Amino acid sequence: MRIAYLLALAALAACTHNMIPGTTIPDEPRNRAVLQVLANYKQAMEARDPNALLSLAAPEYFEKGDTSRPGDPRDLEGLRRSVPRDFNGVRALKLDIDVRNLTIDGDRAQVDYFGVMRYAVAVPTGEKWFTESDDQRMKFVKIDGDWKISSGM
Repeated sequence: MRIAYLLALAALAACTHNMIPGTTIPDEPRNRAVLQVLANYKQAMEARDPNALLSLAAPEYFEKGDTSRPGDPRDLEGLRRSVPRDFNGVRALKLDIDVRNLTIDGDRAQVDYFGVMRYAVAVPTGEKWFTESDDQRMKFVKIDGDWKISSGM
C-alpha cells in the first residue's frame, strides 16, 4: 500500500507545473521578463522617481485616457510633462500589486492586476494619507529584446 501511495504522489508531482509565487502564472522566462517590468514600475512608483518611470515607457506609449479627465497624458510626451508633477507634494507612496492574469502574444503582452496605492501628500497641517484601489491593465511591447510599457501607467 505504501508503494502505491508513493507512486501516486510521484505521478502528481510530475504533473504539476511551477508557478510564479503568489500567482497562477507559469514560471517561464518570458513571463518573468514581463513581470519584472511590472516590478520595476512598482519600485519606481514607490521611489517617486519620474525618470525611472519614463525609462519603462515604450516610444509609442499611448493611453486612450479617461474622457472625464481630458488633461490626462495620452502619449509619451504627455507622460514626460505630467509624471514629474504627479509626485509634487507626495511624501510617501506604497503600491501593492496582485497579478490576476498575464497574456503574451508574440511581441505584445498584457497584465491584469488589482492595484492598491497608498500615498501621503503634504498639507498645511502636515500630511494626509489617501488610498486608491482598482482593477488595472498594463500593456507591454517588446522592443530590441526588452519589454516596455505601451499603456497603463
